[in-house]
Amino acid sequence: MRSPGATLVELLAVLGILGIVAAIGVLNLRPLSDPLQDAVAQAEGYLKQVRAKAMATTSAYRVELGPSGFRAWYASSCRGANFTEDTALRLDLPQGVRLEARWAQSGQAFAPSDWVCFTSRGLLLASQGKEPLLEFRDGRGRVKTLRIMLGGGVVRP
Repeated sequence: MRSPGATLVELLAVLGILGIVAAIGVLNLRPLSDPLQDAVAQAEGYLKQVRAKAMATTSAYRVELGPSGFRAWYASSCRGANFTEDTALRLDLPQGVRLEARWAQSGQAFAPSDWVCFTSRGLLLASQGKEPLLEFRDGRGRVKTLRIMLGGGVVRP
């Protein structure tokens, strides 16, 4: 008479089937990762965090916009000359996503001398006095945008 347990062959067969099902599931979930969408969400959170830090520390925080990410610098005011980098506030964009910035009102591209700064009250002070529009592009030609409002808010137009 046989015992009610499973044989080693039956257990190996079940494990093999579970492995195949798990592999198929992982391959089907991969497309759910979208580096472009991730970059926009991370940048939105980053800008809100820098603004909150400016208000919490009553310092001015200047944000450096680079093609591969963001860096934050602080000083006593946005017009100050002695900015110090806040190394805790850095954001590198996901691989394959690049950032382009331009002024929302005129459409002119951001020049290297342009800057965006949050005052100690959380308001945006921009070198051109306009709202920046951040364009995130991926290798497939898709574009998503973020707009930094003069009141300090960040919106997806």
